[in-house]
Amino acid sequence: MHNEPVRSTLIRDRWYIAAFSEEVSRTPLERTIFGDPVVLYRTEAGEAVAMFGLCPHRFYPLARGELKGDSIVCGYHGFEFDRSGKCVFVPSQGTGTGYRQPVYTVVEQAPLIWIWIGEQARCDPALIPPYAEFQLGEPGWKHCAHTRLYMRGRYELLIDNVMDLSHVHYLHGVAGDSYAQGRQEQEQRARSFRLTQRSRVPWNDYFAFLFSAAARFEGLAQVESVTDFYGPELIRTSIPVVTAVEGSDSVPDTLGRQYVLLGITPETEHSTHYFGLLNRNFRLEDEGYDDMALQSSMDIRQQDIEAIEAIEGRFDEALSRQPMMLVQADRHAIKVRGLLDRMREAALP
Repeated sequence: MHNEPVRSTLIRDRWYIAAFSEEVSRTPLERTIFGDPVVLYRTEAGEAVAMFGLCPHRFYPLARGELKGDSIVCGYHGFEFDRSGKCVFVPSQGTGTGYRQPVYTVVEQAPLIWIWIGEQARCDPALIPPYAEFQLGEPGWKHCAHTRLYMRGRYELLIDNVMDLSHVHYLHGVAGDSYAQGRQEQEQRARSFRLTQRSRVPWNDYFAFLFSAAARFEGLAQVESVTDFYGPELIRTSIPVVTAVEGSDSVPDTLGRQYVLLGITPETEHSTHYFGLLNRNFRLEDEGYDDMALQSSMDIRQQDIEAIEAIEGRFDEALSRQPMMLVQADRHAIKVRGLLDRMREAALP
């Protein structure tokens, strides 16, 4: 939301999603995070390990090697590194060395594995986004639709996209103009910047998709959609939550809540890992809904990615030719850009 070419500055002192729990196993996995090739694997006890992913001898990818107990063995010359990164064996000389491969602090809070890329002195697990605010892992809730998509674009453009609800009708076609016309409120909370949008809507095809025809109501419902920006690493959104139904004293349990968790992990300055999952408290035993939700989530987020990739390649040049036109709907994204700037300033020595 600036009128000059943006040179993305990554914010390192945050917890970012490295992988879903089910992605990391006894088979080494490489993932580039903040430009670092990171190899992820599990010890024999099942604990997640994250290590700089290139062997220091000839820079061969460690993910192409194999595990030996809790150590990883390079597939080129057999150098062995224990889980702390220490080189414990070099076959050509029959001993270890004093070299220690860099390792990263990881915390697994299912279904996600979080990684700390920043200054170790600032590393605090309490800074991981608060699961209690989106009921992840709580009884009566079910998470599904785990996805990781790859985006050839800077992470700020993805944050702009999520914070601007006025695009959903035109890009996704899943809701009417009430998203753009509803009353919107901003709130700076202890752990997040919150955007709440309220409107009145009738029963519609989207509600039928979410709740099934059996949950149909008559008249208008008061609904609210909530978006929480916890930081560049995570944004929580919600489906339209029914808070009141015309002519009814209460909201039926069948009109439940579903949160959409969007994890944003920069691969580089201009590419991003885009994680997503859903957490809901209705239709808990309906596997058919799981399948529909997965496909819908994939379709919507892929449309976002295609739009952002269409912008990324021309973004800096376009800004050098003309200023960006900002409108009222951009005020939430502008607010978040300001929060990102302050996070970068706080990280300066």
